[in-house]
Amino acid sequence: MKRFILAMSLVAVLGVLASCNNSGAKMERKAENAPYNQEKEFLKEAIKAKSPEVQTVEIIDSTVVFTHIFDGIVDVKAYTFDGDECVEVERVYTFPTQMSALRHYRRAVERAELYNDIQLHKNQVKYNLKEEQHKLETKGMTKEQLKAKFDKQIADCKADAQRHHDHHRK
Repeated sequence: MKRFILAMSLVAVLGVLASCNNSGAKMERKAENAPYNQEKEFLKEAIKAKSPEVQTVEIIDSTVVFTHIFDGIVDVKAYTFDGDECVEVERVYTFPTQMSALRHYRRAVERAELYNDIQLHKNQVKYNLKEEQHKLETKGMTKEQLKAKFDKQIADCKADAQRHHDHHRK
């Protein structure tokens, strides 16, 4: 289920980033991704407005999905919970080019003490955080508390960006 959720989250994000001329495929994808349409619209608007950064967080079943888009890179972290405890964190980076993915993959392999199951697929790097790593981020937190932590982080980023923007307008 977690892999499906992560895949659907990526499909939603990548559907926004990649333009598709086949309207039949678009209609099928639209029907399949109905729950993700709101997120896709948010991402479309952010990309249209040339937002330097986009961050979203949502809870899908027992998984908290945090998506961060910056510099053309899509970073999706899926925190899977069993009850009130995070049991696994899968991270998938999608890069604009295969070369940038390869560089990130090499860095991840060099830091293999932090990650399990490091994989490279074209312009995508996927791995799981080792238990001690994801415990540092999630220990003692329910999925709702983790989502609230990310919501605050996103709000703080937006506030910082607004202060920076206002400062430069003066």
